Amino acid sequence: MPVVVPTARRRLDVTGDDRARYLEDVTSQHLLEVPVTHTRAALVLDPHGAPLAAFDVVVLGDRFVLVVPDDQVADHVMGVLAMRTFLLDVRFTPSDDEVVAVRGDDAHRVVAAAGLTAVEGRCRLAGEVLIVHRPDGVDLIGPSGALAEATEALLAAGASRGSAQDLEDARIRAGEPAWGREIVAPHLPEEVGLLPTHVHLAKGCYPGQEAVARMWMLGRPRRQLALVACHGAIDAGWTAGSGRGRAEVTSVTSDGTVALAFVPAGAAPGDRVEDGSGAAVEVVRPIGADPAPPGHDPAVTRRRDR
Repeated sequence: MPVVVPTARRRLDVTGDDRARYLEDVTSQHLLEVPVTHTRAALVLDPHGAPLAAFDVVVLGDRFVLVVPDDQVADHVMGVLAMRTFLLDVRFTPSDDEVVAVRGDDAHRVVAAAGLTAVEGRCRLAGEVLIVHRPDGVDLIGPSGALAEATEALLAAGASRGSAQDLEDARIRAGEPAWGREIVAPHLPEEVGLLPTHVHLAKGCYPGQEAVARMWMLGRPRRQLALVACHGAIDAGWTAGSGRGRAEVTSVTSDGTVALAFVPAGAAPGDRVEDGSGAAVEVVRPIGADPAPPGHDPAVTRRRDR
């Protein structure tokens, strides 16, 4: 059954004629000429390719809406990105809008029954509510009163009120890396499985671009994020193995059966890493294992492929 859960996410509006050009210069995502109502995800990286911020970008006719995961990222955006626009026509404005998530099995059917449908990869406005489609459900962004009405419509259509733990369980089962859990330094975007969703390999220079390109073209990650099945008592922080064979669990569902973990690069479904007590994680699927992420050049043979 789908759940409706308030989140800690925040909305920041980016306006001004140079908004796309500026975000193109400072993020990992290609944001020039993105059609209105489409959505993207982006990273802000340090010069070594480690994440400083992550957010969704919702493209409206007169602004970009940045949906950031928490106050920490909002503070970074407002304290760093908003302060370095120089002479460009770009303005960052915090919003009081709240963000409610709808997740779980059959979420899209229930959302449609409540009249809140959005097309895959896109958004739409329904009154005061901005509806953002996600692979595992939708995000509803708007004033608290409007979100309360939307929540009632979802409950009447078959959803239930959920908790933060319900939302966390849905995230883990969907294989979605989280800011502060998996999206943390020193992990590069490729290790976290974010190349297909948060990075465009063909765009020009931005902070951290050299590290991302060097890993993609010349290097080979030592670890990769994967959805794993848990055998035995496994908690976040559990580790096993050593060196390149080491596994580290970052997030575990409340029932302890499924987790996200950094496992050895190249680990395939069915591979296991065990500790000395008999507890083990078994790879279900790597996260973001796309051989052709956006912007790659199929005509170029990478050193790792030679």
